[in-house]
Amino acid sequence: MNSRSPHSTGRCEVAFDSTVGGSGENGFMKIVLVPPLLCSPLAYAPVIDTVWSHGQVTLADTRHDDTISAMAERILLENAGEFAILGTSMGGYVALEVVRQAPDRVTALALVSTSARADTTEQVKARSSQSALVEDGHFDALVNAAFAGVVAADNESDQALLATWRAMTAPVGPGAFLRQQHAVVQRADLRSMLPSITCPTVIIHGAADRLIPLGAAEETAAAMPAATFTIIDGAGHFLFHERPAAARDAVGTWLESAE
Repeated sequence: MNSRSPHSTGRCEVAFDSTVGGSGENGFMKIVLVPPLLCSPLAYAPVIDTVWSHGQVTLADTRHDDTISAMAERILLENAGEFAILGTSMGGYVALEVVRQAPDRVTALALVSTSARADTTEQVKARSSQSALVEDGHFDALVNAAFAGVVAADNESDQALLATWRAMTAPVGPGAFLRQQHAVVQRADLRSMLPSITCPTVIIHGAADRLIPLGAAEETAAAMPAATFTIIDGAGHFLFHERPAAARDAVGTWLESAE
């Protein structure tokens, strides 16, 4: 695990819909976790104990809305007051939108395996093909095909990771997946707002991420005035499950600095 801070130390956290621990009224910070596209709260299983030890944890439900802005609005409506937010992949898009809509309410920010860019034309075409596959009734085929892209090349044959991926995606289902795909395709490019984010922020990214290459995270980190940049060696997009110990260390360090 490599960490570097191009500017000063920064913070921000992500949201989830159901509270799993802590107490906002007793000195604990509120922490919202936002899951990736196609993922249930199982996405955060390797780090949930670490997060829980620092405060009141809420899991954001991103299954019902078909725009990133609506997902962010739901988080702001369902989580009163200030909170830290941690978003992974699509959850990072949502976390940035939360900051855009209500910067005064976000006390710390964590952006994991994500980017501030909008989709390219090629990415939009690929998502359209994925959506068509699911609309034709082949959700399981989509899940199986997507696995290779979410792990590092060295982990493609890891059957335990594949089983976890299938277990994580099944509860989301085809309907929610299609809504999430629509939201991701339509999202705004938020790079221009990055320099204005001053809350404590950490950017965590897998060195071997093939879905969102490391360069996207480097671009985000370079544009932010208060960000710590942590690279997880040997991890792809699925870094919490590929390198859980390193991920716990990175999240724990961020939370400690946000307190």
